[in-house]
Amino acid sequence: MFDSSRYAALNEAFDAVVEMPHEFADTMQTRAALRTLQAMSDRAEGLRARLLRQMDETGAYADDGASSTLSWARRELRLSAASTARLRAAGRTMQVLPGVGEAMLAGEIRLDHVAQFTGGLRRVDTAVLADATQQILLPLAKQAAPSDLAVAIDRLDEVTHPSKVDEAWRRGMDRRDVQVTRAGDGYHLAGFVDIVLGAKLASFLVAASAPRSTGPGEADGPAGSASCADERPASQRRTDALHELLDTAIADGIPGDKGVRPQLHVTVEAEWLSHQPGSAPPTLQGYGVIGPDLYGYLACEGDHTTVLTHGTTSGRTPYAAVLNVGRTRRLATRAQRVAVRVQQDGHCASPGCSHTNLELHHVSWWERDGGRTDLVNLVGLCRACHLAVHAGRLGVERDEAGGFVFRRVHGPSRRAIEDRDRIHRRRFRDYLHALGVARDGAFEPASRQQVTAPCGSLERHRAGMVDVSITKR
Repeated sequence: MFDSSRYAALNEAFDAVVEMPHEFADTMQTRAALRTLQAMSDRAEGLRARLLRQMDETGAYADDGASSTLSWARRELRLSAASTARLRAAGRTMQVLPGVGEAMLAGEIRLDHVAQFTGGLRRVDTAVLADATQQILLPLAKQAAPSDLAVAIDRLDEVTHPSKVDEAWRRGMDRRDVQVTRAGDGYHLAGFVDIVLGAKLASFLVAASAPRSTGPGEADGPAGSASCADERPASQRRTDALHELLDTAIADGIPGDKGVRPQLHVTVEAEWLSHQPGSAPPTLQGYGVIGPDLYGYLACEGDHTTVLTHGTTSGRTPYAAVLNVGRTRRLATRAQRVAVRVQQDGHCASPGCSHTNLELHHVSWWERDGGRTDLVNLVGLCRACHLAVHAGRLGVERDEAGGFVFRRVHGPSRRAIEDRDRIHRRRFRDYLHALGVARDGAFEPASRQQVTAPCGSLERHRAGMVDVSITKR
């Protein structure tokens, strides 16, 4: 039986909370209050979505003289048409995927997460998405940002509809256009570029627009002291990078970091090249999965670096288990830098950090601990996390499973940080692999699409900015 008096009681309870002297809350109470309010807000959004969906089904809007739920919500709730449509769609998704609805009403996920599931229902078969949601996507949504869930659903779509990735490449080729028009005191740059050009530009801007120190610094220490730090805002660094791009011959000297030129990085498993069932398709760093046609094009004009891996590590932070290619020298070799990028999927190793402009840090410090420049002692960190390690706010050490353990450092406390994002990504890859095996098992190897072989030597072929890393597991 529905008891409307509970809503009145809820309103009174919230009034009492609002009247509390929040200015006297300590830091721990402030953080706890914000977490509670966020969970309550998410639960309320879920309930509102379910009730709007119910209004659609029952026609309750007509009792107030409205012609539709949309017009009723605009008049009674002051909601825009877009907001109402989003809530109604979320209500339907919560019905189709009951687990998503339960998580939303429990405050475990947000409306933005539900919107990603809604988009997935439009592209992926409902039965496939329902199974993936129960097995892997919903646990991921409870721990990760909506953008991470969107990437996972995209990957599921690509595995179930493999021809889409090359179709997207071809569509993008047809839409290419860049225009520079005079606008006031400068010029306006607009247009649309294809996958390859966009990835090249993004790779260049990430590397060339990173803050730069203006004086010498220790390789293992902070990149620059306070007196020589790059104080340019990010917007200026990006425009300055474009100036350098136009002023510098790309092939002979793009501004890079410690001898590594900005490049496109394509990672492909040896199993995929040999057409083994369930193997993961190639990925272009900064973009995502690409099809065999685009891979063949990039592989034909790229450098090839073979990186031998053997499964994944089993510690708190699972990484690809890469063969050590280190040497006894302070500065890492190019091969070691490529291996670290493959090991960490191109992202900062610190849990929860997604930055891609990496500096190599000796886990056992070179000078302080006598650490060697071997792959087992190198971890890729973004500048902020690297500074945090050297400032004593973040600790990192090798685990016994071939990975790293990061710890928050608060005085004597050294709490380990579980890398939930990386764990969920690894679980999702395993799920997609099993799904791919089930899909590919229906076809004979001879019927599979042949991949264009790279021109020249597979081990080493130089041309342009492309670097293809072939991982053998």
